[in-house]
Amino acid sequence: MALDAPHNDHSLRVRLGNPGRLLPETRELTLLILGHLFVFLLSMGHDEIVAEMVEDGWFIAQYAERFEILLGFGLFLCWSALTLRLVSVLQRAKPRDEVCAKCGHDGH
Repeated sequence: MALDAPHNDHSLRVRLGNPGRLLPETRELTLLILGHLFVFLLSMGHDEIVAEMVEDGWFIAQYAERFEILLGFGLFLCWSALTLRLVSVLQRAKPRDEVCAKCGHDGH
């Protein structure tokens, strides 16, 4: 399957490793995993981020706890959206034995 070939959503394939690393579906899966990692790292340090923002004068110290809760909730929503998208991508993925290794077409 050529990279410039028209993209067909009905035959979505996710292949890991070298042969499929440049396919749009594999890039999407990689970006979703990186998004999960990014949100996880932000959630680990969101209280320090809020403390630094208070020190830098971005908002009043008495609202720091509220902003920390709001930021945590926003990160939770981002994590949920990434997870839902990841599940939908994995549900549409075809098993490896159904895809021809040489040409990338279905075995049917």
